[in-house]
Amino acid sequence: MTLEEFRLKYKYEAATTMMQQYLDIKFANLDCLLLFRMGDFYEMFFEDAVIASQVLGIALTKRGKNGDEEIAMCGVPYHSLDTYLNKLIEENFKIAICEQLETPEEAKKRGGYKAVVNREVTRIITPGTVLEESLIVAHQPNYLASLVIMKNRASICLVDLSILEIFLVEIPESEVLNELARLTPKEILLSENHRTKQLTSDIVTQLRLRISYQVDSFFAYKKCHKITLDFYKIYDLKAIGELSDCQISSIGSILEYLSLTQKHNIPALPFPKIINYHNFMIIDSATRRNLEITSNLLGQTKGSILNTLDHTVTKAGSRLLYYFLSAPLIDIQEINHRQDITNFFYSHIPLVENIKKILKTTGDLERCLARITMNRGCGRDLLNIKYTLDAALRIKGEFVNHCGLNFPSYIEDLIKPLSGNEEISDLIDQAICEDAPSYLNEGGIIKHTYHPKVQQLYDLINNGKTHVEKLKHQYRLDTGIENLKISHNNVLGLFIEITARHNEKMSDNQFIHRQTTTNSVRYTTADLQKLESEMVNARSLVINLEVELYKKICSEVTKEAHILRLVANSLNNLDVFCNFAHIAYEYNYVRPVLVEDLNFEITKGRHPVVEQSLLCEKKTFVSNDCTLSQTNRIWLITGPNMAGKSTFLRQNAIIAILAQIGSFVPAASSKIGIVDKIFSRIGAGDDLMSGNSTFMVEMLETSAILAQSTARSLVILDEIGRGTSTYDGVSIAWAVLEYIHDKLKCRCLFATHYHELTNLSNFLPALENYTTKIEELEHEILFLHNIIKGTADKSYGIHVASLAGLPKSVIIRANDILLKLEKTGTNKGKNILKTETNNLSLFTLAPETPEDFKLQKLKEEINNIVADQLSPKQALDLIYKLKELASVHVQTSCKMQEKNNIK
Repeated sequence: MTLEEFRLKYKYEAATTMMQQYLDIKFANLDCLLLFRMGDFYEMFFEDAVIASQVLGIALTKRGKNGDEEIAMCGVPYHSLDTYLNKLIEENFKIAICEQLETPEEAKKRGGYKAVVNREVTRIITPGTVLEESLIVAHQPNYLASLVIMKNRASICLVDLSILEIFLVEIPESEVLNELARLTPKEILLSENHRTKQLTSDIVTQLRLRISYQVDSFFAYKKCHKITLDFYKIYDLKAIGELSDCQISSIGSILEYLSLTQKHNIPALPFPKIINYHNFMIIDSATRRNLEITSNLLGQTKGSILNTLDHTVTKAGSRLLYYFLSAPLIDIQEINHRQDITNFFYSHIPLVENIKKILKTTGDLERCLARITMNRGCGRDLLNIKYTLDAALRIKGEFVNHCGLNFPSYIEDLIKPLSGNEEISDLIDQAICEDAPSYLNEGGIIKHTYHPKVQQLYDLINNGKTHVEKLKHQYRLDTGIENLKISHNNVLGLFIEITARHNEKMSDNQFIHRQTTTNSVRYTTADLQKLESEMVNARSLVINLEVELYKKICSEVTKEAHILRLVANSLNNLDVFCNFAHIAYEYNYVRPVLVEDLNFEITKGRHPVVEQSLLCEKKTFVSNDCTLSQTNRIWLITGPNMAGKSTFLRQNAIIAILAQIGSFVPAASSKIGIVDKIFSRIGAGDDLMSGNSTFMVEMLETSAILAQSTARSLVILDEIGRGTSTYDGVSIAWAVLEYIHDKLKCRCLFATHYHELTNLSNFLPALENYTTKIEELEHEILFLHNIIKGTADKSYGIHVASLAGLPKSVIIRANDILLKLEKTGTNKGKNILKTETNNLSLFTLAPETPEDFKLQKLKEEINNIVADQLSPKQALDLIYKLKELASVHVQTSCKMQEKNNIK
């Protein structure tokens, strides 16, 4: 919309001065909902008001007219803004906050009675630029990302404004989805040119991430190069590092976006950290979802690995654990360094418990510091910094108490930043009230004892009458007039009043004549005028003074920002590693041995989430071993559903991830060859938004696994080929197994219901058959959840269907069909491409009753008996079966007779 069209639509020339001001600001922010500050409310007008009233559920009112039409209006109180912002951000709106830059009184002094208060957009809030503590998830980073793709390479620059962190990663274009799945930014800046591309569709539909499209020139190399130089005030970008054109465009574009949204409060970001994605285990988006690492299949934290392992006591510690789980290491030295720290705390559990107690008293130092630095903080942020610094000092003391002064070097490095910050803590302690309010314009931030002028002003506010009485007493002494009074009215304000007969006692040098009445004469003095002025303005004066002092204190804190971030980093790591030790101690985890070969030896491994769930029900998890090696790389696992195959597959992948983040693992022992990539193909589901069927999703994920896996990868496959016909499915599963065995040569756990595949162990030497242990009793089947060597020739699907509550008639019919198929169908995998089922009618009448079915089953069993091969025990059993057959036969005959009689 052009300016002329905009002015014509909203009848600009006929609008009031205030509404013209609103329209000018709205035209500059057409893509935002404009929250226009008017006194104690943020108001919205026209279409913005209609939209906001629907989204926020607030009343829509009117304000004046726009030509012949009334102007729609709605508003929210300024002190409740965060509540409403949260709803708007969830609906993916950009919100422009327009503040008053002066008071109405100041506007009148500047421009007269009709002057409009100066207003300006001070900030644009988007999902990736939120700072308010109530609007961001405590245990997750809040990343804004800029994605730039050039010549099959992609650069992602990420900023977390809530902790003033910026970093950069360059990857192949093919890895963009995997990296975004790991980082999960809240908002992605992307060129309009990519809007129609498949990658963009996948980001939205598969990862469900938000994209803010920008014009292509927003990412122009030369422009971004200059923006970056200007922002960091450097001569050459080599000061940051060796950057590609792609990386420079991603840095410059995100810095430009920050300047547009943060206006005059542009953050002082450090140089971007350049991250090498090869340093981390690659886990694609499907695997992250299937393994439920940081969220469950519904996108919730409950039931995830993160939720089970997260016994951290600070928000920042929880965020660091989230980062660890999202990016497991692959460098064995770095992993062992983390394992050493975990092991130290595991060996000092009493110290761990004391540290956790102290950590509970800390604030979120990273985010408090960020808000202070960006002039969006409050007194509570400063107090939280003080509490955290005090706690850090106490934690350092706990180490000395428990271990003396002899720490391992890696512990010494960890706790070194915790002391030496007493000056900042003392400054905040002396200056900031313990009950400091959240808003600066309410006063009550600075302690009265911190500054004499503050104390004086509060004294005036609280004890004004006392000061008037003191002056009155002084003037009586000076003049000798005993009945001298100090009074007040709305015309003169405070004034001295005496009777006319004492007028000669009033010195012209001290007393200033104001008014003479019939019975009295009224005076004032310079001191009385000053006192009156201070009493009238004391509230605004003290608030302004407190804000000034508060900003000076914030400035002093900001000077120490680098040191405070080191403290925060130290405390965050302490929280995470104490958490690892606590989990290991409470739930019997062990330190894994990390090696460079392809061994994967887990003894009595357990699934952490399932185990905790069973513990809540006072049940015991059944542990299992898993031994993969160069010569035994593939386990082909057969067995029924509900017997523990999927849990077994997942738990081994999870154990590898936990080992490589520095945690102990749920097992009796473990030896793990470094895993560079984990891939998982588990579960089934349509991707309706992309138009992909269940089978297409399955094949796309399998294709990605086969294309990206290396010899050091761990591949978890469950039921490949089940989404199509039996022959197609078996053929695909067979071919995939051969490809993994012959080409990829990686470690693989492959679960299947295609029992025919078990014959592959005869000519694939690195493949071994395993199955789930089953115990068949007379009237039921027990799933023991043990993985043992061997094969299964049944899937027990009908038994599972029965447990699920299918009608008995369906179960009876299914058993009848199964018996016929087993008798005349495929010959146990010896020839999977031939079948005799063509002549088998599946449409013969099913037995009408359970007795009919039982009779038929007994007949078939007896017909299959070879009498000469019976043992005495078997013969005795046969007699009992014959007896049962006779009984059933009699019952059936009686029922048939009854039916005939009825007919």
